[in-house]
Amino acid sequence: MGIVGDHPETGVRIEVERALEGGPPWCYRGEAVTPNARFPITATLSASGEVSVDLAPGAPPVLADRARLVVRTAWKHAHEDAVAPPRRIVRWRPEV
Repeated sequence: MGIVGDHPETGVRIEVERALEGGPPWCYRGEAVTPNARFPITATLSASGEVSVDLAPGAPPVLADRARLVVRTAWKHAHEDAVAPPRRIVRWRPEV
């Protein structure tokens, strides 16, 4: 079944995107979406795979860790293939 609606029923959906040109460091901007809210998010990814995440005030702190792991995993797969990290990343995680 595909995604229906703007918010996941459970967990968190991380949606971030970076500019087509530029980097490293690459700057991803987007949001973390929970069943009840949307939180703006910015993640900065270095050439060595270091990720720093900034969340909007009031966002659950655990979302920063979830976003960091999602971006880091995308970098790892790209790095193994010797290509730039993806321009857009959309991932769902079951826990918030």
